[in-house]
Amino acid sequence: MPSDSEREAIITSILRKKRPLLDADVSWIQKDIAAYGEELSNLETQITLLIRRKEELERSHSSDGDDKQVQVDMLGTQVKFDIIYDVSPCGITWHGTTLPILYRSVTGPDNIMLEIFRWAAHRPKTSLDVTKGVWPLGKVCGWWWDIVLASPILWSVVILKPPYTRHSVDILTRHFCRSAEFPLWIAVKTGDSANDGRIFDMVIQKSGLWKMMDMNAPSKDLTKLSSVSGNIHLLEELYVFTKQEAHFSTDALSSAPLLRRADLEPLEISQLSLNASFLTHFSGTLHHLAEIQYIAQIQTLIDICIIFCNDSDRPLDSGNLLPVRMEQLQFLSVNNVKILDALTAPSLRKLDYGPASVSNEDDISIHSLRDFLERSACSISYLGILAEMVPKIHHLMAFAKKVNYLTVYYPKNRPLRSLGTLTLPKILPTMKSLKLSITDARWGRRYPGGVIDVVHQRFDEERATAFNVTRLSRLDLDCVDVLRAEVIGLLKREGLDALEEQGLQLGKGSPYLPVDQYWTGCWFT
Repeated sequence: MPSDSEREAIITSILRKKRPLLDADVSWIQKDIAAYGEELSNLETQITLLIRRKEELERSHSSDGDDKQVQVDMLGTQVKFDIIYDVSPCGITWHGTTLPILYRSVTGPDNIMLEIFRWAAHRPKTSLDVTKGVWPLGKVCGWWWDIVLASPILWSVVILKPPYTRHSVDILTRHFCRSAEFPLWIAVKTGDSANDGRIFDMVIQKSGLWKMMDMNAPSKDLTKLSSVSGNIHLLEELYVFTKQEAHFSTDALSSAPLLRRADLEPLEISQLSLNASFLTHFSGTLHHLAEIQYIAQIQTLIDICIIFCNDSDRPLDSGNLLPVRMEQLQFLSVNNVKILDALTAPSLRKLDYGPASVSNEDDISIHSLRDFLERSACSISYLGILAEMVPKIHHLMAFAKKVNYLTVYYPKNRPLRSLGTLTLPKILPTMKSLKLSITDARWGRRYPGGVIDVVHQRFDEERATAFNVTRLSRLDLDCVDVLRAEVIGLLKREGLDALEEQGLQLGKGSPYLPVDQYWTGCWFT
C-alpha cells in the first residue's frame, strides 16, 4: 500500500484526470473509504445529537431569556468546532491525509466544507500572516486548494494591523485578488510610516466593495475618505477612530444609501453629513445640546451613543431647548445626564449612563435620570449607572420596576459608595443580573465584603420568596486586566466561592469593548 503522501498525490491526480484509476489502486482506496465512512458515520451521529440539543434550547429560549441564547450560540459554535477539529490536519490525526478527497467522493460536501472554511478562516489576528487564517487551508490537498481559490467569500474578511513590511503590499494584493468582487468586511489600523500609507491607499481603492469598514488611522489618512464619494454603495457599517484631533469631511457618507450603523466618535455631530435613510445605529460626539436636534431628525435610529466632549471653552448648555422625541429609540448610552434633558424616548429598553462623566453632581444626575424616565414613560429592562448614584436609586423605582439587569460603574477618581440600598425590598424587584464594572484601583481595599453581602441577600431564595422579588442569578465582573485577579481573589475570600457552589453564575470580562466587537457582533462567522 502506498504511503499517506503518495496516496493523496495519486487520488488528486485521478480526480483531476491526470492519471487513470488502476486495478491496483482499487483495494486500498476501498479500505480507506470504508474506514473513513465509519468515522464519518460517527461524526454525523455526534452532529445530529448536537443539533437536536440546539433545537431544544431554541424552543425553551422564549421562556428563559438571554442565558439560554448564550448556550444556543455556544452549541452552534461547538458543532462547527467538532467538524473542523475532525477534518483539520491540525486536529485529530486520521489514518491518512486523503480524508478530504475521499470525504467528497462519499458525500460531495463542497458547500459544507466551504462553511467550515469560513468559520476557520475568519479568525486570524491579521490577514497578512500567510501561516494563519485561510492561507494554509489550500496546502492540505488539491481539493481544498481548489475550494480556497474558487471561493471569494473566504477572503472577504480582511484584518490589517501594523507593523507592515515591504512584503505586506504584495500579500494584500494577492488577498484582494482572491476576494474578487465579493463584498468586504475590513478592519484596518495604520500609523505614520510609508508602508502604512500604502496599505491604507489599497483599502481606499477597494471602497466600492466595502460592506463593513473599521478604520483606525491618522487624520492625514482619514482625509482620503473624501475620495470614496459616490463609490460606497454597498457600505452598511462604518467605524472611524483616530487619536489625533479630527479634521476630515464626511460628505462622502451622503452617498452611502445602505449605511445602517455609524460609529464616528472622533467627529462632532454637527460636522456630519449622512444619508440617513436606513441609519439605525449611531455613535458621535457633541459640544452643544442643540446638536441633539440634528440626531433627532433621524427617526430610524434605534441605538445611539452620545459622547459629551468635556471642553471648558464650550460648556454643555441646554439653554431653552425643549426635549426632542425619538419614537424608535430602544438603546441609549450617554456620558453626561444633561444629554437626557434634551431627549424623550418612549420605546427605550436600555439606558446606560457611562463612567466618562466627570462633572455631574449626584443629586442632579439622579433627578435628571428620573425626569427623563418619567417624561419618556418607557419600560426599561437594563440600567447602567455610576456607583455613587446607587444610594439614591429609590428615586427611580416608579419608572424602573422592570429592570432585570443592573450595571454599576466604578470609574477612576469618582466617589466610592456602598451597594447596600440594593438589599431594600422594593429596590429593583425584578433584577436577575448584576454587573460591576471596575476601573478604580481603590475598590478592592474597601468594598469586597459589602458587595458579597448584597449579592448573598439578593441570591437568597427564602428572602426572594418572602419579599416577592426575583432572585439574583448572575454576577458579572468587568475589571481591567491589572485588577481582575485581585478583585476576584478578594471576593472569593469573602464568600463568592460558596455562592458559586450554590448556583450563582459568575461572569468575568473587561470594561472595555474588544477591538473586534461591533454592533453586529464579533467577526462575521
